[in-house]
Amino acid sequence: MQRLFRLPMRCSKRPLTLRGNFFWLLLAFFLLLSFPLKAFSQEGEDFFLKVALRNIRFDFPLKTEELLVSGKILNPQVIKGCRIKDVTPLHALTIKRPGKYLTQLRVKCEKSFLSRTLNVELFVDAKVAVLRTTSFIKRGEPLDGKVEKVELLLSAIRGKPFVGDPSKVVARVSIPSGEVVLERFVEVPFAVKRGQLVKIVAKKGGIYVETLGRALQNGRVGDIIRVKNVYSGKVIEGRVENEETVVVIF
Repeated sequence: MQRLFRLPMRCSKRPLTLRGNFFWLLLAFFLLLSFPLKAFSQEGEDFFLKVALRNIRFDFPLKTEELLVSGKILNPQVIKGCRIKDVTPLHALTIKRPGKYLTQLRVKCEKSFLSRTLNVELFVDAKVAVLRTTSFIKRGEPLDGKVEKVELLLSAIRGKPFVGDPSKVVARVSIPSGEVVLERFVEVPFAVKRGQLVKIVAKKGGIYVETLGRALQNGRVGDIIRVKNVYSGKVIEGRVENEETVVVIF
């Protein structure tokens, strides 16, 4: 079978065929396409990424243990042959959640009055400390002793994690073992429950009055509930101070 292309070991005066010319043109075309990407080193991408981060503020809903940012240049060909004089971010950006973001840089070259725009694609994530259940927790049960603190990627968490004190909350719903504890899974238990006997306290100026009452509503510390004086039968409103006391509001 005859080969389409031959590479002679010595110079030949025979002209190249059309097929041979097409081969070299095609090869040169692909080399030109790949040249800007090869010429753009990883160190160069890191430099532009650092410049892009100058004008970016991270405002995640949770305290981050570690910020994870990577990126790539989408149009490196625009700075081919450019001897860079200055690079500045074009936009201010606030990032509140993990994801993919686009920002731009203005690049000025030496011996040129025109600036060039470099598009930078950012991939943002963060490691956060969250609570994860170690066993099945029934509705109404306390979380204390049944959770552990672990570090996870924020992008892997669906919902707003609970970051408070697990000893002060109970499960609002049943929570399976190995589940990240979300805010909607827990609630602060009632300090005072409906029907419970409480101490009603009235304070105004130097006057202090105390009597016995019965709670007509459930209430957490700070909640306003209705209580009934067991002696007079009068219903009044008061603020829950603790598990035993309701302070009358004047």
